[in-house]
Amino acid sequence: MYIIVYSVFSNELKISSLSSFQPKPKSKISASRRLFLKTKLVKKAMAMLVAEKEQKVIDRETTLSERVPALKISGLSVQDLQNLCKELHQKIDVVDEERYDIAMKVSKSDAEIENLTMKIIELKGKKRPQLKRVRVSAEAMMGALLGAKIKESVDFKANLKTVKKEEEKKEEVTDWRKNVDAMSGMEVTTSRQLGRSCNSQVQGPAARQSFRMSKYKVFVMRHGEGAWTKENRFCSWVDQRLSEDGVKEALACGHLLREAGYHLDVVFTSLLSRSIHTAWLLLEAMGQEWVPVVRSWRLNERHYGALIGLNRAQMALNHGEELVKQWRRSYDLTPPPIDESHPYFLEIYNDRRYSTCDVSKEDLPKSESLKDVLERLQPYWDGTIVPEIKQGKSVLISGHGNSCRALLKHLEGISDADIVNVTLPTGTPILIELDENFRPTKPMQLLGDQEAIQAAIRKVEDQGKVKQTT
Repeated sequence: MYIIVYSVFSNELKISSLSSFQPKPKSKISASRRLFLKTKLVKKAMAMLVAEKEQKVIDRETTLSERVPALKISGLSVQDLQNLCKELHQKIDVVDEERYDIAMKVSKSDAEIENLTMKIIELKGKKRPQLKRVRVSAEAMMGALLGAKIKESVDFKANLKTVKKEEEKKEEVTDWRKNVDAMSGMEVTTSRQLGRSCNSQVQGPAARQSFRMSKYKVFVMRHGEGAWTKENRFCSWVDQRLSEDGVKEALACGHLLREAGYHLDVVFTSLLSRSIHTAWLLLEAMGQEWVPVVRSWRLNERHYGALIGLNRAQMALNHGEELVKQWRRSYDLTPPPIDESHPYFLEIYNDRRYSTCDVSKEDLPKSESLKDVLERLQPYWDGTIVPEIKQGKSVLISGHGNSCRALLKHLEGISDADIVNVTLPTGTPILIELDENFRPTKPMQLLGDQEAIQAAIRKVEDQGKVKQTT
């Protein structure tokens, strides 16, 4: 068969065979050839990734060598080396503060986002109420539009009756002794209710005090949960950071105090980071970052000596729960002292922070009972903290489990035997009200959700028990 083709542009007539217009067959690639090409491409991509990683390492080393030159310590004197170490520690402290500041801001933003999300969900779920027509008098409408003055002028007779009733109430003044007795009974009831928040712990003479007026208020709290607290290990003087839950506890404590309308003038902490960071987070949540923070080793946690770093539950399994409880909670039992063979000895006693203490490093404790903690804490309470309270300042102490227990024993008059049963949860503020002689006027009050506080207390108590395996 043939086909006639006429070209308009060339004005020619061509006759061609139909077979010449058939499309050419596509070249076929076998499966093995296709697999080979894919393998080759993958190998090329892997080689490119390896080269990119090597180039990044080279760029990093180049940048570090340019911006952070290597330290030249050869030929330096001991004094120069000490100055260099101090400078490096200062830079590390600055970076740590910035890092925790960023972490606090992120946590705060996350909390705000979560609150806004909950509000949006609530608003979406709410139905708009149907409005009803209500007849309102002209006087009521004028009062609503123009304020309270119109209401007073319109309803003058009713206001006059109210004033007369108030004057009659003022005249009905009874004997002041009866008012004091009534108030005393009310305060005792409230104190008993709040006293249950200490997991029915034995209270000192403060629970049996006759009614006295409170002149001072002091807040005491154990720091938020630490990293080793979560691992159930004796942390003591080893400097550990707060866990994620510890950060949340400190922020929640600050929000609680802020919502209750409390203001702080000075905060006292130990030299350990978990105590200091709790104070920072709390003040951040309260919006009172400018409040001064005073640090002292005398508020440090109890020194557990050779027990530092050991797991409490494992020790309970090996030595018995009762003995571990005595080691943790007793008043005058001292654990075995730490020595230079202990893995954390040098980390503690070579720490630069302890060169700022009012005693030499040689005189710092190697092991302590709760009695020893109270003996080193009481002079600081009497000589530094009490004068601030007497000036009318609102004081918060961000301490540790045993330093707070020692202080509460001193203030509440808890006996040596009963202090064993006193357990303090992490991240929970305790309000102590004192009279002019610094004696408690009522039992200590653990502020916050009482059910959550009880659960936190049980969690702390279970740290020294053998874990039940199923």
